[in-house]
Amino acid sequence: NAVFLGISLGGEHEQFVEKLETMGYEVRTTSETATSLTGMFDGVMCIIEVHATPKSHVVHQVSVSFSEFMENEVARMLKYRQIKRQLKRKYAKWDYSREKGLDEWSSVYARVSLGTRRLPGQSYKTLYVWWQDRAGWEILQKELEQ
Repeated sequence: NAVFLGISLGGEHEQFVEKLETMGYEVRTTSETATSLTGMFDGVMCIIEVHATPKSHVVHQVSVSFSEFMENEVARMLKYRQIKRQLKRKYAKWDYSREKGLDEWSSVYARVSLGTRRLPGQSYKTLYVWWQDRAGWEILQKELEQ
């Protein structure tokens, strides 16, 4: 399974969120399939989104969007380079690819993507990192087909 802040994806949604709360993250919004939290990640204020499957509530994806870099493109690029170095070290044995403006690391069980996106209601892009668990993603596909 993919791991985010020492917590395995593929586990139960509510327990995953509770573990993040014990680390100091605060829940902003929650539903059966997604929870949004705020807090510091790698020294920067961010929004963490935890996504779960609709029936079994298995966590299949976690994304971190840095909320401090909206207008400061230089700070965003510096942080991008720093995080890319960290991910390259951590996932050195994984397959690396760069496409569609994303840096991606993938293995047989998970995928990690680094890129930029606009948050809803914002005109500036921000940096995000996205962890996806392959087993959780497969469960999601089966549940969506039913």
